[in-house]
Amino acid sequence: MRAQDIFLLAFKALKDRKLRTGLTILGIVIGTSMIVALIASTTGLTASVTAQISKMGVTTLTIFPMSGRVQITDDDVAALVRLEGVQDVIPYYSRRLQINYGSTILSVQVYGLDHNKLLTLYQGLDVGRGGLVDTYDPTGVIVGSSISRPPEENLPSVDVNELLLLEQPSTGRSRAPSFAYLVRGVLKPFGVVGFLNIDETAFISLLGARLTFKLTYYSGVYVIANSPEEVTIAQASVQNYFGTNARIMSAQSMLETVQSITGQLTFFMGGIAAVSLFVAGVGITNTMFVSIMERTREIGVMKAIGYRARSILTMFLAEASITGIIGGFLGTITGSLLSFLLTTGLPSFRMGPASRGAGAGFNPVITPDLLMFSLLFPIGISIIAGLYPAWRASRLNIVLALKYE
Repeated sequence: MRAQDIFLLAFKALKDRKLRTGLTILGIVIGTSMIVALIASTTGLTASVTAQISKMGVTTLTIFPMSGRVQITDDDVAALVRLEGVQDVIPYYSRRLQINYGSTILSVQVYGLDHNKLLTLYQGLDVGRGGLVDTYDPTGVIVGSSISRPPEENLPSVDVNELLLLEQPSTGRSRAPSFAYLVRGVLKPFGVVGFLNIDETAFISLLGARLTFKLTYYSGVYVIANSPEEVTIAQASVQNYFGTNARIMSAQSMLETVQSITGQLTFFMGGIAAVSLFVAGVGITNTMFVSIMERTREIGVMKAIGYRARSILTMFLAEASITGIIGGFLGTITGSLLSFLLTTGLPSFRMGPASRGAGAGFNPVITPDLLMFSLLFPIGISIIAGLYPAWRASRLNIVLALKYE
């Protein structure tokens, strides 16, 4: 019997039982769409986090002094430069201030550091308008794109050579201290990197931070290793220097940790979705057993006119495979659309304080391997689920089948 005839008979049998076939296919669609949506979403999350951390560079170490244990000074910076595996050290001051627009307040992070090393520290960062702040300029500032052009249309913008007024968060009835800066440059949109949203950050010089905030000790330092291979050496050297008085984080270790977590999340989510597909397979088995009982006499007639057991087995397996093909195809399309809906509504991964820009979604990643798996796996489940019922149908006794009512 030709394969074409087998599939035509199988398709006709499914068409004659529209409701039952539709419900069976629906179960496969749900399972397949969940697999695609969840795996694509978690893979997209991994890619988003990887891109964020990569902006800092895999050779960068961030050192946070433990509160009350150690205070980082210029002597510490000079000592860190001489450690094994260390190429450069970038100290910084950090304060959280706010821009008061009356009824609206925009919270921004202010960093004081050497602007000659700013573009090296953040991979791909560039100035859109104006330029960097000079080392000896105490009042100059370069601002992120969201500060220059706030997301709210009713808020005023700030551009190069304009005055920017930042103030400390108010803690009482008295007016909070404010600080005036002259905008020297505006950064291009950059997004989140590590613990910081660059678009909502203002950068001033080290001198400006010392004079304005009356700071004596650094808030932290960035240590640049000689190469990716020497990151571990540099981290060990810095850890030995500070002991337990400082917390050290490397972009590489953060990346490995996040990838490990999201990898486990992908496996877990995919497993849950696969269970629903196996449940759909049980439904296929049940549906085919009912179908065989209803068509027992028909099977007997087919055997009487010369159909072999192999042909009947193949026909029922063709019904199961058609169900899997349709369910897998529709499930893949549905899951792809669902993954975009999920990631649009979910906030992107942030490793720092909450921010107004943290609500942007990330894009799902739908790979060819995922598409191939989502199409073939439901077909395989359907064939396995239909194998035993099809075998039972092919083994029916002709006489008993013809006498069946």
